[in-house]
Amino acid sequence: MTPVPWRKNAHALLPLTAVLYLGYQVTNRVHLVTPRALPLTALDHAIPFLLWTVWPYFLLITLLFLPLGIRDRALFRRTLRAFTVAVCLNLLVWALLPTTYPRPPLPDDAGLTAFAYRWLCGLDTPANCLPSGHITSPAVGCWALAREHPRHRIWIWPAFGLLALSILTTKQHYVWDLPAGLATAALGVWASGWVRREAEDPEPATD
Repeated sequence: MTPVPWRKNAHALLPLTAVLYLGYQVTNRVHLVTPRALPLTALDHAIPFLLWTVWPYFLLITLLFLPLGIRDRALFRRTLRAFTVAVCLNLLVWALLPTTYPRPPLPDDAGLTAFAYRWLCGLDTPANCLPSGHITSPAVGCWALAREHPRHRIWIWPAFGLLALSILTTKQHYVWDLPAGLATAALGVWASGWVRREAEDPEPATD
């Protein structure tokens, strides 16, 4: 395994993250067609609004930075490819099929948690629901960490699952947004492996 310094990973991951996040903000605010609300399922109605889960919601998105700790150079490059493909798929859906979520009224108390939730709602519009980018990017990060440290999968994925529920309890997403986010993450991981195989096994030249 070829070690990769943390700083070198940051030089590649952070600019890429910034560019893709800019794309998120553009599609979040500039719409080619009017975003539409999706029907709320029985599960959407049954899941309670838990204001305090804004903190695991913030923690969830930090999981996309897990690749900073990857020491295998080939795995790190594949993770960047997976991350790029997955988020670009999200951007395509957000641009062409924009959706919006009916958020609950903003809390008016003076507590730090209420302030954090109001800040969150001010940072993002209710658009860009399906698929959930809050699921896609962290899922790719967890995949990379679990691939480099297979013995840690026993806690990596359950921890991700618990944090992922916060997209529902903060009422930022529909239930369907969660599996849709996992789907684009999986497609990104699959595409990253296919690109690598194509590079390693090029078609033989023909006369």
